Amino acid sequence: MFNRVGKLGDHKKNALLGLGLLALCWLSYGFTIGKMGYFLDDWYIVWTYRVFGTAGFAEFFSGDRPLLGFIYRIFIPIYKDSVIGWQLFALFTKWISAITLWALLKMLLPKQKWLSYAVASLFVVYPGFRFHYFSIMYSQVYVLLSIYILSYILMVLAIRNPNKRMPLILAAMFCQFVGIAPQEYFFGFELVRPVVIFLAMPEESKDMKGKLLQVFKAGLPYLVVLAGFTLFRIFGSDLYSYQIGFIDQFKIRPLKTLITFFGNTLKGFLNSCVAVWAELLVSLKNTTVSEGLVLRIGLIALGAVVSLFFFYKEDQNEQETLPRKKYLNLIILGVYIILVSMIPFLVAGFNIDTSWSNNRFLLSLSVGVSLVSIALLKLIFKNNRAKLVILALLIGVSIEANHANGNLFLTAWNQQKDFFAQLTWRAPQIKPGTVMITPDTPFGQYFSGTSLTAPLNMIYAPQLSDNPIPYQIIYADTPQMLSMPELIPDQEINRTSRVFNFIGNTSDMITIYQPEQGCLQVISPDTDPKSFQHDQYAHLWAKLIPLSDLSRIETEAVEAILPPQYFEEVSTNQWCYYFQRASLAGQEEKWDSVIEVYNQAQQHGFSPRSSSEWLPLIQASLHAGELDLALEASSKILLEDPIAQRGLCTAWENYSQSASRQDPQQIEDLLEQWLCEE
Repeated sequence: MFNRVGKLGDHKKNALLGLGLLALCWLSYGFTIGKMGYFLDDWYIVWTYRVFGTAGFAEFFSGDRPLLGFIYRIFIPIYKDSVIGWQLFALFTKWISAITLWALLKMLLPKQKWLSYAVASLFVVYPGFRFHYFSIMYSQVYVLLSIYILSYILMVLAIRNPNKRMPLILAAMFCQFVGIAPQEYFFGFELVRPVVIFLAMPEESKDMKGKLLQVFKAGLPYLVVLAGFTLFRIFGSDLYSYQIGFIDQFKIRPLKTLITFFGNTLKGFLNSCVAVWAELLVSLKNTTVSEGLVLRIGLIALGAVVSLFFFYKEDQNEQETLPRKKYLNLIILGVYIILVSMIPFLVAGFNIDTSWSNNRFLLSLSVGVSLVSIALLKLIFKNNRAKLVILALLIGVSIEANHANGNLFLTAWNQQKDFFAQLTWRAPQIKPGTVMITPDTPFGQYFSGTSLTAPLNMIYAPQLSDNPIPYQIIYADTPQMLSMPELIPDQEINRTSRVFNFIGNTSDMITIYQPEQGCLQVISPDTDPKSFQHDQYAHLWAKLIPLSDLSRIETEAVEAILPPQYFEEVSTNQWCYYFQRASLAGQEEKWDSVIEVYNQAQQHGFSPRSSSEWLPLIQASLHAGELDLALEASSKILLEDPIAQRGLCTAWENYSQSASRQDPQQIEDLLEQWLCEE
């Protein structure tokens, strides 16, 4: 097979290798395409387009990254709100960024074809960066990276083609500006440009001094672009939400600021080059068979075999093995690329590590990390077979890690989809001007309150075409509260998030609770705050519970539906569907209906998944005078569950005070047994 492939022409061989990069990209990110939807900013990017069209993106980014809106106005009209379209585009642009990197490396290292291809391959699967699944946001970042790398390719062509020098330089300057100005992820790479110019110079250039002078002259046009944007960024900082905090800190405490800066630089280097791989190995080691160890190993093997084929093919075309010193130089260059690529993030005060919020910065570092890794591999392993196997395994492990990360996103997506489905079952319609508030949700890492406000309005106000928006979701333990009034009754709410404005009142709120296990719960203002006394957000629950106004739910309205273009249909053949129907009937004090819904659920083989989900039945049974049923349901309550225990006590205490109570002593004994007096 390899011999037949070897007979292909260079163009066909390059096309085959390019498809190899696409295969690696697909193995990393392709299995989840079409299985999930939008996350974080992607939600309200789509919502902005629905409500305001492409013109809305000028204001959307006006206080954040004013130039980025132009990029979105190019691609949003193409893919609109197509979930699959954006996911395919993200995969495509990730692949294109790898293709451009490969092309650049081949130009600079023409005799090291295998090394160039290996670097591009590792870059495309680098597992430290885990934000790929924010498909709208990061497809744009991949576009900017591809254009930015293209500026280097055009620059090299300008150096090597004097006859076409001026148009190539102008094109390169344009790509340089587009690559660094809309979003400053790749600003630090500009310090690599002189090195690339140096490598692109003809080898027959005379003395070093003369060559450095040539580098300076060739780099002047790009220095003008860099200096111009840098000055604009510094003196126009009021246009950006991300400030250059390093300058202000340096003025106050120069020595401490420098020490902190270099310390964070070292941490960023170690996190990108060491911690990423170490975490993968630990994760694989700690996986049991029941958790899918066989599947994980199988995916690693598949990725390794696929990559091995392409690595072997390109290894056959390696024209020269560089001296040890040359590989050391490449390692040094890779380290330098890593260090300078951190600059825009460090000066803004961010840490660079593998944590959830900071791993997005590792995309910029992945170019340098890939170069260091491959050069180190070439330096250590003289045996080609060992080198190929080690790299193939590294690629395989990376592919599996990206796939596992995709499954985490898929889980979060399904949790969010289930959340909104349950909300429509529990709240058929909601009065405009309502805030849905909660301290957090189990999937909150992947969805901010601001982003979830988008699907909430798409569900309950699908025809919305202007401000103010009718609904808002607030996570009460997040920076969203900075634009909220004090959590006491009758406080006006007037908050703006990017292009959307909401006007409401703290007395028009619905408090919700989504446990790790179990169904969504709409919290009644009568709920005892002690129910959440052991919760990490106990102080917030004490404020939020009294503000919950269930009259904001329009119980008799036609049930809202999930927009089918974003959500697949959620089956009602599940316990939480019956729980929400029972809870809604309980709100309307239709006690017989509550009991009937629980009976229907039992007939279909469903029962509560947590103790607190017996409470509507207990309450309804007591109101209906079915004491035996109430006692039977009460026996299901786990007293270790504080929400269930306090709800049980409240229901029976209210019953003991009613005129219909029977056998007061029995009730007193039960309350004592259930620790209701504590």
